Amino acid sequence: MTATSSRAPRPTYFSSVTHGRRATDIAVLAALLLLALMGFQTVYGGIQYLLTGIMAMVFGTLIALIAARFRWGPLRITPVVLVVYFLFGSMFAAPTRAIWGIVPSLGSLKELLFAPVTSWKAALTVASPVGSAQGVLGVVWIGVLLLTLLGMTVVLRTRFYVLAWLFPIALVLLAIVFGTTDVFLPVLRGVLFAVISVGWLTWRFEGARLDSAQSTIISDTVRPGSWKNPVLRRRVIGGAVIMALAGGLAVGAQALLDPPEGTVRYAQRNHITPPFDPHDYVSPLSEFRGYLKNQREEELFTVTGVEGGAKVRLATMDQYNLHVYDVAGNRDEDSASGAFLPTATGVNLHEAGPDQRTSTVTIGAYSGVWMPTLGQRTDRIDIDEMPIDRAGATAENLYLNEKSQTAVNASGLRQGDTYDLLYEPYAPMSTEEIKTARFADIELPPNSRMDKMAAIAEEWAGTSESDYERFANLQRGIKAEAYFSHGLGDDAASLPGHGASRLLAMLEPIGFDEDRDDAQPLGKIGDEEQFAALTAVLARSIGIPARVVMGFEVPEGQDGTVSITGDDVTAWVEVAFDGQGWERFDPAPEEDEEPTQPEPKEVDKPLPQVAQPPPPPAEPPSPPPGAMSDDSEDDEEETDETTSWVVYAAFGMIPVLLVILAVVAVIVAKSVRRGRRRTRGGPPDRIDGGWQEILDLMTDLGRKPDPNMTRAETAARLHADLPELGALTLAGRADRAVFGPDDLAEPAADEYWSHVMTARHDMTAAVPWHKKLRSAISLRSFRSRSQDRRAEQKRQRATTRAREKAQRRAEAMRRRRSSLRSVQKSRAKKSSRKGST
Repeated sequence: MTATSSRAPRPTYFSSVTHGRRATDIAVLAALLLLALMGFQTVYGGIQYLLTGIMAMVFGTLIALIAARFRWGPLRITPVVLVVYFLFGSMFAAPTRAIWGIVPSLGSLKELLFAPVTSWKAALTVASPVGSAQGVLGVVWIGVLLLTLLGMTVVLRTRFYVLAWLFPIALVLLAIVFGTTDVFLPVLRGVLFAVISVGWLTWRFEGARLDSAQSTIISDTVRPGSWKNPVLRRRVIGGAVIMALAGGLAVGAQALLDPPEGTVRYAQRNHITPPFDPHDYVSPLSEFRGYLKNQREEELFTVTGVEGGAKVRLATMDQYNLHVYDVAGNRDEDSASGAFLPTATGVNLHEAGPDQRTSTVTIGAYSGVWMPTLGQRTDRIDIDEMPIDRAGATAENLYLNEKSQTAVNASGLRQGDTYDLLYEPYAPMSTEEIKTARFADIELPPNSRMDKMAAIAEEWAGTSESDYERFANLQRGIKAEAYFSHGLGDDAASLPGHGASRLLAMLEPIGFDEDRDDAQPLGKIGDEEQFAALTAVLARSIGIPARVVMGFEVPEGQDGTVSITGDDVTAWVEVAFDGQGWERFDPAPEEDEEPTQPEPKEVDKPLPQVAQPPPPPAEPPSPPPGAMSDDSEDDEEETDETTSWVVYAAFGMIPVLLVILAVVAVIVAKSVRRGRRRTRGGPPDRIDGGWQEILDLMTDLGRKPDPNMTRAETAARLHADLPELGALTLAGRADRAVFGPDDLAEPAADEYWSHVMTARHDMTAAVPWHKKLRSAISLRSFRSRSQDRRAEQKRQRATTRAREKAQRRAEAMRRRRSSLRSVQKSRAKKSSRKGST
């Protein structure tokens, strides 16, 4: 044996396998890993996790191929894996901290460094969908990269293909551990996983058996593993038919394969204790009177896209402990109180409904952890407009209780913080729903029991068969002979707080203890704080599921962007009805009466053996001196007023008149807008205004055009529905007027507008009368314009920032080039001097 032959490397399994088999093994393992990866869909949402997982599979496969080709061991593979992990991890696992979402930064590298320890906890504690902040993508990046590398290494370098098949199974288990109670296409993914696994494992087993066969009953010219082998061909075809039938039956019987009703899939995240505890913070309702005393005229925050009378939720309280109504919360997110779970920003928490709205909240003088929210359900929270430092702190400290719809920034809100809310507006129950409404059978946190409250609540609620009517009766009993007062300035005496003694005093007859200087007034006197707490406590005492919500009310008559001050603070009560959710009720009486205390009257001494007449009825009480907040002695005498039926009819017509005025205002606003477009500016502007009028009518009719489409594309859509409209002609003339080089005459604009008005008439004539009426009073075109304008401004700001960055990079490149030229010149001078010497 020669020395050369003795040093020849031993053949490896990788070199003995054909390229076809190797490609098949890689494709099958990649398909199984991809099916397992899709199990994270309900956890992350969107496609960011899918991109991260696919790139991790690509890098893991490439490393395994290179290592198998060049016979690398663990000492060479490990540094390559670390380089790939940190170099590309910023882009795929920590994009929120990377520069431009791509280039590694100190923040992204630090997040990747701690990801093996922290990402697992973050992915389990952040409410799904978890998004991409706080390093949650590290679970997919690390898990898929390592499992792909190990699985591909085993299948490429050994004959233990069954062992390689276990790594996709491990990824399936990982998706289950970090998953939710919902599953993404379970039957379809399971059937495909089973079919691919059975087919591949059978092929590998039969291929190995036939390759090692010593004799066959077929012709010697046919290899055992060849497709021309009739035995192999029959087995493959028969097995494929059987698997296809089994898979089809499994997909068809999907309804039978679902778990029994009432059973819930296990999810580890449901057993993780959330890190935010609302009991560590003071009940927001206890600070109710402070907003009125200290920040009554101060701007707390601004909110856009709201209407007068809309309520802004600050916090929901569902447990009374005799001192305050507190934000309870729970460790179980499925409980009636829900749980405060970390929530990702920039992801859709729910599928958008048809009435979804968007509002922007900008914090002013308000401070605290409770975030103002709107509507009955929050669909998404965006913080793109915040500075980078504040956005990072907010993203890592954002919590949301889905059951109570209470949002929290544990780091505290600061002046200047701004965030966008996508939410479903509150919709009260209809008259038909009220008739059949039943209280929801839910278990709220137990309140401290007060027997006197239960007895009074039973009496006031009555025995009506309608649950809604029972609560309405309870409200009537509370508001009867009740008086509204903040206890400030010239208001009637009303102490702050809603402790047990304060609520019990409200159930006493109106009066004052003149013998005590510090005595609190008795009777149903207070503001939203006291009446909301009293209503909820009485309702809970007889089993009605009620809770208190504190927040702010948008002043009537203010729409669009509204400034909220301390004077707008309010509180209301929500009652849960089966199948309807939480219905809102205003617990406080109207601010129209002042309480007075009756003067004591002497009762005649009883005569012997004579029946005594009942005492005369008490007059409305008047508070004694010193009982008012500022010792006010002005008393208003109550006068009897006789109101004719004409006055009642006039009051009843007020809502109708308001609706009519609102409709007229919308029609007038559209007419004014149309007139400005038709008369202002030159002919190109007026023609463009005519086209905008067509687009606005499309929006009001419920067919909002895509702002990214050209006039010709939009006109093509209109032409497909209404060929006689002439939309293509209108769009072409508008393009020529706006972009053409020639000046247009005034009659051209007038002629264009006459065609526009004809087109508008044809568009409205093609729809039913009710849609025509709705389009005439619709505000969609106004909202659409403002939304498009904000989007355009955002795009312009982004373009400006990108242009400034490009200019800075170009300037830096010029400086480097100039410095390089100077160095080259200096070197040339030195070399010339040396040559001359």
